[in-house]
Amino acid sequence: MLILHIGTHKTGTSALQAFLASQSQRLCGLGIRYVQAGREGRKAHHPLGWGIRGRRGYKPDVWEPLRRELKSDTTPVKLISSEGLWFTDPAAVREQLGDTPVDRVVLYLRRQDKYLQSLYKQTVAGGREMAFDEWREEFHFRGNYLSVVSKWASVFGKDAIVIRPYERSGRTIDVVEDFLGVLGIDIKQVFPKRRMGRNNPSPRRELLELFRAFNHLKTGVDKDKFFHAVILRNDAYARSADLLDYEACRELLDSFADSNRALVRAFYSDSEPLFPELKPFDPPEIWRPGSEPYTKMLVDMLHTVWCAAQAPNDIGSWKRALPNRSKTRDPDDRE
Repeated sequence: MLILHIGTHKTGTSALQAFLASQSQRLCGLGIRYVQAGREGRKAHHPLGWGIRGRRGYKPDVWEPLRRELKSDTTPVKLISSEGLWFTDPAAVREQLGDTPVDRVVLYLRRQDKYLQSLYKQTVAGGREMAFDEWREEFHFRGNYLSVVSKWASVFGKDAIVIRPYERSGRTIDVVEDFLGVLGIDIKQVFPKRRMGRNNPSPRRELLELFRAFNHLKTGVDKDKFFHAVILRNDAYARSADLLDYEACRELLDSFADSNRALVRAFYSDSEPLFPELKPFDPPEIWRPGSEPYTKMLVDMLHTVWCAAQAPNDIGSWKRALPNRSKTRDPDDRE
């Protein structure tokens, strides 16, 4: 049995892949092989999608070792995970897998207002400069889950599609626990001492603007590593989905209402609603210039810039935290 986990982005994928990679031997003993080929030393199989799309210097031949491993390994369940596959042509994936059948295509979906805000923040963390409204206009097709799921279903069959909600009862789920449940494993029994952590946080709105300004500078600094060197200094720097107010969220969701209904009718069978109801909410607290939290954030940003300038190849030095860092995590930010 081959299972593809294809995302989506900002639904706990990094935490899941970190767990699968770190526990690969234990999982293998349970009859589940987290395929090693196609990861290129990473926690996830991102090079597979990059190879098909010609990204980051990868070519389609990155799939050849994976095909050999799939044919030679006798573990009952084989698993491939990369949210980058969500953006990859499923017909090309089918071609690269050759005669290996795919039994399940698993994906987690997040309500579009939260998904798009978090996805945009990730693009800024990776070096993008444009404002949210510009990004939405250029990538207007992002968030149209129906069109992507329909393509995967047309290639691998409707029965192979397994859609899981990212939120249940108004709260984000433990994706690792849920995914292992899909595989038939009770994580609390098999991994009772598992530690939960955040692997891919989103920056709060105020910090996001500093990153976006920094991205205009063509410094050659690895933007993703720089981002993590700053945001990990203080838990309060991470906050999800704080760019839109209630009315803007309502308008955005209305634009996806018809396709979401069609998606549920065609592909979703869980008794839990796929997306929680959007309820009115108060705007989040914003740190204003001149306030103590904003000043500390600015100092941390500038200190990381200074570290990167002094030692551009010593990424570890960028993460040296200043003293007296506070730890106030947003309890709803578990990406």
